[in-house]
Amino acid sequence: MTNQKHEQSENEKEYGKIQWFFYVIFIPFIFAIVTSIVVMTMAGIDVPKLAQKYSTKIEEMSSVFSGEDNIEIANKKISLLQKTIEEQKKEISNLKTEIKRKQSDLEGSQKEIEKLTKDLHELEEKQQLATMQLKEVVKVYETMSAKKAAAILSELPNEESLDILKTMNNEAKAAILEKMDPKKAAQLTIMLKPE
Repeated sequence: MTNQKHEQSENEKEYGKIQWFFYVIFIPFIFAIVTSIVVMTMAGIDVPKLAQKYSTKIEEMSSVFSGEDNIEIANKKISLLQKTIEEQKKEISNLKTEIKRKQSDLEGSQKEIEKLTKDLHELEEKQQLATMQLKEVVKVYETMSAKKAAAILSELPNEESLDILKTMNNEAKAAILEKMDPKKAAQLTIMLKPE
């Protein structure tokens, strides 16, 4: 019986400790929190936002103090990031080299275009000069008598005679061909016809 009384007294002590914890610590703590939230809300403070802000800070602090595992993870991340940075530096260097090469190629192409354009202008000027000179020669032949013009053209190579005849008007051309040696006139006529 003494054992039973002793057990009952221990149960009452345990029960008394639990009750004491709830009545003295837990319930007042909950009451204080609820009262604080109500007062802060009435004061215009955004309680959920404030709670989120402090919970984030607590998480950050716990991650700082969590130990060596985080340091190892951070070191691995740092190493990986350093490798990535080195790879990106190499890629940037390669791209810069490629850009320089392309710029050099472009400059070379531009110089060649400028040279070809200059050559083209020179050729056009020479062609215009040759055309003007040919027209002057043609005027001379057109002012001559057909007999004299035919005699001179008969002595020239066929290509030069042909150039002069092509530039002449049809009347002068016909008159000169009429006065030429028939064989030479036939050759030039064949060369005059359009292809």
